[in-house]
Amino acid sequence: MKLVRRPRPRSITTFAIFELMGSLGCLVLLPFTVAGSRDFIALLLGAVLGFVVVFGLWTVQYWAYWATVVYECSEVLYELYLLTTPEYRNIIHMFGPIFGIAMSALALGYLFLDRSIKPVFNRAALS
Repeated sequence: MKLVRRPRPRSITTFAIFELMGSLGCLVLLPFTVAGSRDFIALLLGAVLGFVVVFGLWTVQYWAYWATVVYECSEVLYELYLLTTPEYRNIIHMFGPIFGIAMSALALGYLFLDRSIKPVFNRAALS
């Protein structure tokens, strides 16, 4: 079986790097949380799933488009949940979840509004 190498457009490369920075950000925050806490588990899960998404985007896997959509939606839902908890009620602590929601919203907007993204992954399924 011959491995077919699909070209990766610059827009997907840029998006994969954006996702990589988010995953690395989760790893950087891990030492500042209590091991086993809700935030530790969420950061660890976010980093692992983020790296899976980055791999899929970087290698233009057919599943990467919808995996990224699900990943970003789950990030938004978790950040919204955080805003309802007592620890995130003051203005300083609200900045993190609001920033996370904004970044995920930008990512989702990019995925759905940039018409050059989805066809690449549709073609990836065909080859």
